[in-house]
Amino acid sequence: MATKRKTASSAAPATAPAATAAAPVFEAPVESWADTILRTNFASVEQDSIVLLQAASTLLESDVPEKVNLALDQNLKLWIAIKTVLLNDDCPVEPEVKANLRNLAQYVVSTTMLATQGAIETRKLVSLARLNMNIAEGLLSGQRNRMIQERAYQIWQEEGCPEGREQEHWLRAEAEISGLFKV
Repeated sequence: MATKRKTASSAAPATAPAATAAAPVFEAPVESWADTILRTNFASVEQDSIVLLQAASTLLESDVPEKVNLALDQNLKLWIAIKTVLLNDDCPVEPEVKANLRNLAQYVVSTTMLATQGAIETRKLVSLARLNMNIAEGLLSGQRNRMIQERAYQIWQEEGCPEGREQEHWLRAEAEISGLFKV
């Protein structure tokens, strides 16, 4: 006979209804996408990109109205968190990019609000998912370019700061960083 693991629900008094005894075990909530963005202050490129890609995947995989509603709600919270972080002076995003992201956040809010007035078209879900994917790709691309720039500068310094070899240093740094991304 299998032994039952003691949980809060199995430790209920013997007079409790049978349905209470079958209650699921409490699990600590996983950090939401919005919580991740608020925690990282939109400064952790990898984490922020992963969150955006997860939201995109969830939108694309939503095949029944309940899943669509949940995906839209989570994505809306994510973009409200992004918009909130962009208002923070400590956010490292450049002002022009902040303005563009705020506009995109408004698009997400508007599109999501329209969906609450009726069924959302598949193309709108795809549009929201693509938006998330494009922002994630842009974040990663920007990070990659910063890494290349820093490495090219290191190479230039290591070689005694020679003039006229910027392109050579950039290409060498690009090859090194590209090798890191392939691993």
